Amino acid sequence: MLDKGEWRQNEREMRESFCEKARDLIEQEERFRKTEGTQLVGIESEVAIDKPDGRMEDLEIVRDAIIDRVDEGMDKELGAGQIEIRNPKPFDILSSTGFRALRGQYSAILADLVKVAHARGYSVLRVGANPFLPIKDTPRTSKPKYVQVPNFYNTNRGSHVDTLIGLGARQIDIGFAEVVSLFQSFQVNIEARSFADAINQMNRSFVVAPYLLALCGNARYLNCVDTQLRDMRMMAWEKSHDTRMQDVRVLSWERSFDLRTPEEIGAGKMVRVGLPERYFIDMEDYLARAGQFPFILHNPEAALQIAIGMTWLDARVKFIDDSCVVELRLLPTQPTIREEMVLTLLYIGWLTDVKIRSGKLLPIEYVRENRLSAMMYGMHRPMWFMSNSGTPEKLPCDVGIKREVQNAMYGLRRMGIEHLLDTRFLASMMRHGSPSDRLGKLLEKDGECVSMERMREALWEAGMLI
Repeated sequence: MLDKGEWRQNEREMRESFCEKARDLIEQEERFRKTEGTQLVGIESEVAIDKPDGRMEDLEIVRDAIIDRVDEGMDKELGAGQIEIRNPKPFDILSSTGFRALRGQYSAILADLVKVAHARGYSVLRVGANPFLPIKDTPRTSKPKYVQVPNFYNTNRGSHVDTLIGLGARQIDIGFAEVVSLFQSFQVNIEARSFADAINQMNRSFVVAPYLLALCGNARYLNCVDTQLRDMRMMAWEKSHDTRMQDVRVLSWERSFDLRTPEEIGAGKMVRVGLPERYFIDMEDYLARAGQFPFILHNPEAALQIAIGMTWLDARVKFIDDSCVVELRLLPTQPTIREEMVLTLLYIGWLTDVKIRSGKLLPIEYVRENRLSAMMYGMHRPMWFMSNSGTPEKLPCDVGIKREVQNAMYGLRRMGIEHLLDTRFLASMMRHGSPSDRLGKLLEKDGECVSMERMREALWEAGMLI
């Protein structure tokens, strides 16, 4: 445990290194410029392993053994039983076989994982929130960063923070940073053509993400208790990682285009999770925000990577070799790859459409309202959309999303890949509701608290436990 003097010195060294490396990155902007004609895309998602009679202390051992049996495409995550699956390299989806190759490789990696897990007596959980493990002291991967970072937030969380979550009478206390280890996300990575393109796509990703989340929420149960939320992941993350009363820096990037009062800005009223307070202006603006938070870990050579790695926004920009990549982060892991592919294509098509039209961004306060509505109610409440005349209008969610789907299809058509979107399955997704809706219907007779045995039966029936 570091004393305050050592902590301050480490943070000072990390901040100095970050500023130097961020300046170097900005000066290398030309390195990240790409020409038209290709569109590299990669996908990744998190899953968890589960065994009815399994011991929590065995999770990390079994998880590591499963990963060791597979050549590539898997990695460890925060939770001791979590596995990330991903395309080792992105695919050009504008090529004749690009998207099918991306899906095929991703499917093969998941199939290998399931096969190896079954051989050890474990199932694979494809749901946004693991309902079986405890919320407090849930087993974590033993890497130093997975110990130090959650511990920092447990120690420095503001005492004022309301850590209860849920819409029903039985609310859950998620005031433990390790609760994030129970959450599984689905992420889409798109290569941008320039810094400006990356910032534009990230800002527009903030707008579209709540529409996609309303369609695909998949994180309703914790500790086998029904929170009645359609997707509580980011809400729980924000609450459990809220240290605003302790981190009271005056943040220069927030001084413009901000709806908060000077007093709120002076009190450091922001968190590193979720939706930013305003849209980003340029890459310097984005990096400035990323570098304002505590680094927690001490590795000056990796200061830039650490700051971006802990930029837990709904969408972020990251740098891989000579690629500038926009990553959509708000969506949960889906029960099937088929659903994830539909979401991927909708996202790509929508970004392409809005880039062609260069329309106005929905005001950030309306995005914030949409985001909360999607997390709480899915498609069962009206949301804000941008009208054809460029003004916000509130519509029934299904009406607005159907219009956004048409926009996304236009974008895919302009890319020449409209035929890849499974429109019949998309219609089925909209008709039958989100995975959380479907799971809730299976368990509605069980009340707010469900037995683990009944939960496994329902997850199996819903295709979320394989």
